[in-house]
Formats: sequence, structure tokens, C-alpha cells
Amino acid sequence: MQKTIGEIAKIINGVVVGNDLTKIYGVTNTQNPINGYITFIEKESLLAEIENSEISCAIAPLDLKQSSKTLICVEKPKLAFSKIAQLFNPPRIYSGKISEKAEVSNTAKIGTNVTIEAFAVIGENVTIGDNTVIRGGTYIDFNTIIGKNCVLHPNVMIYDNCKVGDNVIIHASTVIGSDGFGYTREPDGNHIKVPQIGNVIIEDDVELGSNVSIDRATFGSTIIKKNAKIDNLCQIAHNVTVGENTAISGLSGIAGSSKIGKNCTLAAQVGIADHCIIEDNVIIGGQAGIASKKTLHSGQIYMGTPARDIKSFYLL
Repeated sequence: MQKTIGEIAKIINGVVVGNDLTKIYGVTNTQNPINGYITFIEKESLLAEIENSEISCAIAPLDLKQSSKTLICVEKPKLAFSKIAQLFNPPRIYSGKISEKAEVSNTAKIGTNVTIEAFAVIGENVTIGDNTVIRGGTYIDFNTIIGKNCVLHPNVMIYDNCKVGDNVIIHASTVIGSDGFGYTREPDGNHIKVPQIGNVIIEDDVELGSNVSIDRATFGSTIIKKNAKIDNLCQIAHNVTVGENTAISGLSGIAGSSKIGKNCTLAAQVGIADHCIIEDNVIIGGQAGIASKKTLHSGQIYMGTPARDIKSFYLL
């Protein structure tokens, strides 16, 4: 693929400073400078690095009006660059066919243009929506519903009676719907398992990284709401709710019955104990720990263990 800088500017509603006829063949960053490629910068202090490289063009903030390189000036450079990166790297096109080496129950309902690769297993009464891709080694247990335009990468496991919405991406080896960690004790100390009879609901436009574990609810549902993003190696326990547009970074763990609001950000290795409430628009810094039954209030930034608001944290 190739596009002129002028064509790219029209796509992202940018203003060209320089030669709009230069051809662009791909996207890159300053660590991999390539002639004929485009990158982005978010502040003027990074301009010299671009100017001293082979990169042909940079998407830049609106207040940058002069450079030895051609610029496309926009309000939000990183967002605009993401759109151009998608343009030059379109999604993979799958076969739309069911492999002869896949095992698909005759009670399953499979939509149109569905790809099911070799050694995938589709259980009884499973529903899979149009244009969804089930990659090799994935197992979908009985009565589970998978929506339209989803991609389930190799070796994903979805237990019975779970629901996955539309446009969901689930990366390799993630497990959805395994039993919550629920036990009680007999007088002699022996553990007695509490049956976990709920399910997991993944709403539309969610992306889950690799090796994520999301436990089914004891009763009711563990819920990952619309457009949430969960990084690799995260644990979401039974009856947790993760709100819309919330992002959770790698190695974070959320214990049972905690509720995470919308538009929250959890940095890496955050630990949240049981029955906590994280209100909307909360930011939690890396390696923070939240004790059982605590509430973190809307719009605040928290750091440390035990977690405290950022002003208190830096006064210590």
C-alpha cells in the first residue's frame, strides 16, 4: 500500500506543513527510522529526533508549524497515528471455512462466513455469530454464545453457559468461565467446595490479552462491560464487574465481588481485594494494593499499598 501525505491528511483531518505529494509506504517509530514512512510526535522537544532521521513525515500537534520534515498537524497526534497504522496494517483475512479437523457439534448454530480452524472444539448448543474466527485448539463448551466479528486466538477456553458479545478479541490461552475460588471449611479444617453455578458475560468491543483468567460467578454473572481492555496475565475473580472503557494492565488481580467503574485505569500489578468498590474515572498506579471492602472515589489517583490518594502518597 502507498498513500501520499495529502491523502493521509484528508483521512485524519490534518493540515500539511510541507510537501503533500510525498508517498508514504508504512508506519514506524524513531527507533526504526525508515525513508518513506510516517511516525508521530506529541511535543516539540521530540522534533529534532525526527529531523535527524530518515523518516519522511510526522503527525504532530497543531502548534508545530515549521520543520525540515513534512508534518501533518492534528489535535491528537497519537489517535491520528493509530488510525493510519490500521490503514497500513489491515486485519488479517481468514478463510471463512470450517476445517475438516475441527470438531463441531451438530446442535451448534454457526453463522455465515465463520472460520473454525483445525482442532477447535465447538460444544453442544453453542452459537457463533457471523464473521467470527475460532482459531486452532480453542474449546467452546456447551450453551455458550459468541457474537459477530469476534476473533478467538489459539487455545482459548470458554466454559459452558458464557456469553461473548460482538467485536471481541481474545488472545491465546485465555480462560473464561473457570470456577471461582469458593470454599468453606468443616470443623476439622477440610475445605468444602462451594458450587460455582453462574457464568461470565463479555460485552461488545472488549479485548482480552493472553493468559487472562476470568472466573464464573458463584451466582449470577461476572461481567466485563463494553470496550474494556484487559492486558496479559490478569486474574478477574467471581462476581467481579469491570466497567465500560476501563483498562487493566498486566499481572493485575481483582478478588471476588469487587466492582470497577467505567473509564478507570489500573496500571501493572495492581491488587484489589474482595468486595471493593472502584468508582468511575479512577487511576490506580502500578503495584498498588487495595484492602478488602475499600472504596476508591471517582476521579482520584491512588498509589501504594495500602492505596492512598496521590497527594498523600507523595507526602510520606
